[in-house]
Amino acid sequence: MSVIPEVLYRTFQQSPEILEGLKTGLYAIYGGVIRVTKGNDKAGSIIAHLKFPGNAEQTAESIEKLKSSLSNIQGGIDTLQNSLGTLQNLQYANIALAGLNLAVSAAGFAIVCKKLNNIESILHTHTEKLDTLLSLALDAQLKASFQQTARFNAVITTARQFVEMNDYEQLKTLIRPFNEQYEFTSLILKNCARSANDPTFFTSLPELSLLQERFMHLGMCLSYIQQKINAPKYAIETMQKMQNDWLEINETIVETLTSSPETIHALTQHNAGSILSFLDYRKERISGIEYQTNLLILAEKRPELTQVINAESDDILLLAA
Repeated sequence: MSVIPEVLYRTFQQSPEILEGLKTGLYAIYGGVIRVTKGNDKAGSIIAHLKFPGNAEQTAESIEKLKSSLSNIQGGIDTLQNSLGTLQNLQYANIALAGLNLAVSAAGFAIVCKKLNNIESILHTHTEKLDTLLSLALDAQLKASFQQTARFNAVITTARQFVEMNDYEQLKTLIRPFNEQYEFTSLILKNCARSANDPTFFTSLPELSLLQERFMHLGMCLSYIQQKINAPKYAIETMQKMQNDWLEINETIVETLTSSPETIHALTQHNAGSILSFLDYRKERISGIEYQTNLLILAEKRPELTQVINAESDDILLLAA
């Protein structure tokens, strides 16, 4: 009896049955995976995971190549266009993450460390406004903790050194300080979100935007470290927690603002634009973060795919679910 080995990955061009499913509406693309749509047998089940090339230009070429092959398919154009639109949105989200592809490449970790150091440096020059922000909801002990930027920068620098030296055992000692910094930043944002109808909130939006960026980078950095110390479960949980915390922060801002008609009436065009910009920061990146989270889940579930996930590719790949 012969055993046919499972095909672990293919391209769209090698998967006519998936293209047909996307055309008929049997399948749809969600957050970097292809699922069976509602109303069909096994609705919600994952058919394949997407793996984008690391290079944005190669991703764009892959999408154009896919468009060309789809032009020969009769019928279902609207449904296929929706799928292509989802792919392009994922591409834009990955570009917005600016190389922070922690689920795939170690290069993203170095980018995160550099960005965190830059953010910390800028925040340090905004001490007076940060003091005002922190006084809205946080006690003196947390305020003092936040001002210890030297200790934070030391943690970032040390983490980068351990990664570059492949000294992953030492990374375990950094889990707690990274968790502390993440939780602290999250706490500031959540408390300030509850004060979204306070005048101070609007004047502090530039600092809050920096804190939001810091929050995202800390979550991704922590997830990467969890991967490197061979704790995939916690790497996934970190990414999922970041998504949930981030959604809570933005929803709280919207709910707080809309619960006060006086605040909405007094909202200037400039402040409204600043709030939209703050909320859009997450919106533009969340599908890319979901995509990376799904790759981490797949790597834990299917270790045999880890090498494919970590390797560079010239085309969009469909990985076996």
